[in-house]
Amino acid sequence: MTNQKIRMKKTFLYALVSVLIGAACNKVTNLPAYTPPVPVNFAVSSLNHTEDTVNVGDTIYLNAAGTIYDTTKAIYVYLTVTYTVSGSSVTYSYGSAASPVKLSRTIGANANNLYGWNSTILLPGATNVPAKTKLSITGYFIYQLSFSSEQGNLIESDAGVKNKTVYVQ
Repeated sequence: MTNQKIRMKKTFLYALVSVLIGAACNKVTNLPAYTPPVPVNFAVSSLNHTEDTVNVGDTIYLNAAGTIYDTTKAIYVYLTVTYTVSGSSVTYSYGSAASPVKLSRTIGANANNLYGWNSTILLPGATNVPAKTKLSITGYFIYQLSFSSEQGNLIESDAGVKNKTVYVQ
């Protein structure tokens, strides 16, 4: 064999090895689109009070219930209580949008990959209103979801709004 043929074979072999190494080092990964295991991570199904009528000065206890996918995450609520007296509307707030109330909850059985949850919410002072007043209570529920890429920041994944009317005698 001539030196020229040997050089051509070496060059071809070198080029082939370089292409194979380059292809093997390609670290591009195309992942399939993420499909969540459940369509809704968190839902509020009810907001109730044991009595629809209370006396002036009573404490209101609300019972909230719903479903949650990840039981390690927290549930927060921001409550507003609105009533009208002498033509003027008055609103009380429990918690704030920046600092909602963290609920203590009880987790129930797993059904269809969702756990039932319920919580009792105390509303002190909500009935310090004139007698024969109708209270409109609105609960804005937020499910805490955070990703490691967000470095602990809260992301509102799913939320729910529920309303309840209570009459003060």
